[in-house]
Amino acid sequence: MKRACLFALVTVLSLAQRSRDDYRAVYRGWHETDPNLEREAAQGGAPIAQRADRLAAESAKYGAARKEFLESTAQDEAQQVEWLQNASLIPESTAAASKSDEQFIKSEGAAVTRTIDTFASDPDKGMQQLRHALAKERVALDTLAPVIAQRKKAAEAVNASGGAIEEARAKALEQSRAMLEGFKNAAPSASSEAAAWAEYYRKIGEGAQGTATPITEVLPGAPPAVLNNPMPAPLTVTPLPLTRYVGAWTYPQTNGLYHGPQPEFIDLLVREENGRATGSGFARFKLPPGATGDPIVRFDFSGEFQPARRQVFDLVTAEGAKGTVELIPGPAFNLLEVNFQTEMKPGKIRQADVVLVKK
Repeated sequence: MKRACLFALVTVLSLAQRSRDDYRAVYRGWHETDPNLEREAAQGGAPIAQRADRLAAESAKYGAARKEFLESTAQDEAQQVEWLQNASLIPESTAAASKSDEQFIKSEGAAVTRTIDTFASDPDKGMQQLRHALAKERVALDTLAPVIAQRKKAAEAVNASGGAIEEARAKALEQSRAMLEGFKNAAPSASSEAAAWAEYYRKIGEGAQGTATPITEVLPGAPPAVLNNPMPAPLTVTPLPLTRYVGAWTYPQTNGLYHGPQPEFIDLLVREENGRATGSGFARFKLPPGATGDPIVRFDFSGEFQPARRQVFDLVTAEGAKGTVELIPGPAFNLLEVNFQTEMKPGKIRQADVVLVKK
């Protein structure tokens, strides 16, 4: 029975491996279909929209494969939990039998010795023959005693190892139950994740054709925001959704757009709280041949969001130079043009205009 259960467990694990390989293949296919879409989305036009549609289909395949993988893995994990619950991994102990045999040998040896002593001086030949037979029996019992003792030690060792095995089984069962719960909770999220990716690519396609709708748009029929219903998307002072400004942005490694000094890298972080923006920028630029200036630029900025497409905020560099940074949403919802200018500082870059991609 144990061997059959073990064979079933090995079969389940091999099937899970194949399912995992299939899921990963779909994932790679999705990410390798069009890896440059987001970077080239600024070009706009129908070709970008068509590419976004293809990636939306690939992401849907990935979502379905991921859900199937999670559900099948949960089933496999449930079988493993059941096997660990029902498996008896402790060998049958012989400790009790060894102790009983040891007591029997001891009592029998004592009885034989008493009988031998009783007939020790009896001149009857029959009794003397019985005495010799009893003496042989005592020798046999004396020989058997150390064997029983050795078996007892072996039985005690078996019991000790059985306790360690049971402890390991209980730990494995606890971990398997936790994994099962995790897979059960993750499987339903696969559908919502697939829907989110579909919406993401829809926004890229709409943005490429200039028809994107605001992400913070309140759906028709949504109840107004009141004390008992505070969840509908809030209206913002900016004409475009705040997601077009806030978040983490970076300069693409290929086909980057810039005016002024050429960037090596740029990272920009924009936050919003109660209509106020705060953020920071960190960049390194390529200096002209022979130049000895500082290619690093660091600055922090803050200010109120205004009812305009272009948002301008005051900034201060790490060296204390003051200036402004302008955030301009690009033609696609994942693009942001950043234009900063600062006071003149010896050896420092004081202005740049770049297009960043949302991380």
